[in-house]
Amino acid sequence: MSSYVLELQRWNVKNDGTDAPNTSKGINAALVWAAQQNYTEVVLPKGTYLIDETNPIQPQSYQTLNLGSATLRIRDNGLPGYSIVSFRSKQQYSRVTNGKIEGDRYSHNYSSGGTHEFGVGVELKYGVKNITVDQLEIYNTTGDGVIAITSYGGISSAMDAIARNLELGGINTRTGIPETNPKRIRTRDKIPMVPQITNVGFFGLFGDSYGGIGREITTDTYDMIFYKSDDSFLSSATDLHFFDTVEIPQGASYAKATLHQATLPSTTGNTLTIRTPEFPTHCYIEKCNLHHCRRLGVAICGVKHFYVRNCEIHHISGTAPAGAIDIEDGYDINQFIYIEENNIFDNSAYNIIAVAGRHITITKNRIHLGIFTINPGVNLAFVTDNYFVNAGPRLSGECQFSNNQLSNCRLLLLDQKEALIDNCFFHNSPINFSKTKAYVAQVNNCKFLYDDDFYNISSNSGAPLIFSIEPQSITDCVFEGSGIEAFTVVPVNAFGWLLDSVTFLNIKHRQGRMTGLPPGSYTGCQFINTGSLTYGTNLNAEFNFTSCIFKWDSYDLFYLGSKIAKLSFKDCSFFGGKQRTAFFFWDIGGKIELINNSFSFPASETNTAIIDFWSSTFTAESVLISGNKFASNRPMIAVNASTLLDTIRLIFRDNILSTVIVRLASNHIKLNNIYNGVLGN
Repeated sequence: MSSYVLELQRWNVKNDGTDAPNTSKGINAALVWAAQQNYTEVVLPKGTYLIDETNPIQPQSYQTLNLGSATLRIRDNGLPGYSIVSFRSKQQYSRVTNGKIEGDRYSHNYSSGGTHEFGVGVELKYGVKNITVDQLEIYNTTGDGVIAITSYGGISSAMDAIARNLELGGINTRTGIPETNPKRIRTRDKIPMVPQITNVGFFGLFGDSYGGIGREITTDTYDMIFYKSDDSFLSSATDLHFFDTVEIPQGASYAKATLHQATLPSTTGNTLTIRTPEFPTHCYIEKCNLHHCRRLGVAICGVKHFYVRNCEIHHISGTAPAGAIDIEDGYDINQFIYIEENNIFDNSAYNIIAVAGRHITITKNRIHLGIFTINPGVNLAFVTDNYFVNAGPRLSGECQFSNNQLSNCRLLLLDQKEALIDNCFFHNSPINFSKTKAYVAQVNNCKFLYDDDFYNISSNSGAPLIFSIEPQSITDCVFEGSGIEAFTVVPVNAFGWLLDSVTFLNIKHRQGRMTGLPPGSYTGCQFINTGSLTYGTNLNAEFNFTSCIFKWDSYDLFYLGSKIAKLSFKDCSFFGGKQRTAFFFWDIGGKIELINNSFSFPASETNTAIIDFWSSTFTAESVLISGNKFASNRPMIAVNASTLLDTIRLIFRDNILSTVIVRLASNHIKLNNIYNGVLGN
């Protein structure tokens, strides 16, 4: 590696913070000359270099600009946008490192109006490749610390929009001949290889300026068939995806496309366009300190293979979105983005925003304060091994959220895309299910811990666990509390939830009750010291508990007074405390099944009922109590149903009772029960 230390006098460059026009001009001239002389590094002498707001510093290809601990400071100006260092001339294998880049945020002239949000420290655009920005402090810009942005690449000639040029049928990808195919639609007119396409060497099918492809485009896959100038078949590219680029084969004169869908969209339901966007690829933002910028630390606006690693990004505030990292404009051009091992803190609104993109990996970051969001436009984000503190993760897009730790956060599961929450630790951090499609969210192998501080933090903010109407699944999780805070919020029309091997320990409403369970199936779950379990009125609701364990004291275990369709317990174990019942029934309306369960009260201090049909106005379709074991250290009442209406059919059979009695009405059916070792009815 050969280095050149910039000669200040030779290039008429000042390092005392003066003479911006000549300083910018001289540095750029020196960079060009050094590249021509095959220097791979240019080093600036220490000092402050005032940069012309209309002439940014432009490192060359195959060159490192080493700031030598110097500062590049933009001259105070009133422009709505500027850049201090610019990679916009198709540079590749270029680097800027080791110094400071300072904006004019606090001395900028904003009087011309508008947002003035486009003053940036480093910009990457127009298809630059293999760019490294590292070991820099970038601060006080009117916009972003770093921006990486795609060109729009719209083609103004024919076929820019293809909404009016589709017809039913396919094209044989081996011969190029149109064919009848009920599962395909195709472009009717030619897609000419105009100079804009041939100059960049690629094109593709993209969405509109907001990334939309149209509500009537139901596929993400298409084929492109190329033809020669004499209309003969040349070649084809198959199983392509929107927002990917298609390289032009040599000799291609025009092309046609087939979409993998059967229905023909209307012109208003199709916003696909043909574009040639040029976007940064294989760029690295590493070991930088980005702070006190007005808009964003890093703006990711159409990139592929982009890395933000080992950076500190903090105190971003002033204009929306006011966050650390935003993956947005360019939409699904944003692909293979890696945000790793950063310390993100004290930003006024957002910490990380992912509006749209594919294959986004966010791992091993420490994130403090602000909103973390994976929006519906994201296809497959991996969020792993992060530490969230006082942050608000919102997962709407397709996401795998695993091995994360959350403290004083609230996790929101939104929209309809799949979300897997796996092996995470939640400390005083509620989870809010708000998915609008069934069984797209899974919560597995997670631990939720709520200590005494949670009561003080969230006394006015609701429960640790909020269920949605649409059912989801929770497996192998533990919810543990201090016994003084609300447990759940269940909407009236909830249904079909799946809970498997879930433990609820010391989770109570501050008034002593666990406020609700969603209808569904509970298999192998444990409820230990949960206070009273309840649910809301839902005439179609069914509750099925299988092989569950219940341990309680101080409050009745189930306090039931709302009408539902079915309540079933099979092969469950109930361990009662000193004085409270297992079931206190006011009403239910539907079916009750208690089959092959065990009720044990080894230290009871009361003669009250284990199952108490307390109200004479109680209604039920039927009551079946079969194959259960009832045992107590004193003569408790196993079942108190003597006041039930004659119209209620109750069957009590094949049960084993030890030191307990039953109180049933004369019309109730009793068969083959064993009382203290003696068979009876």
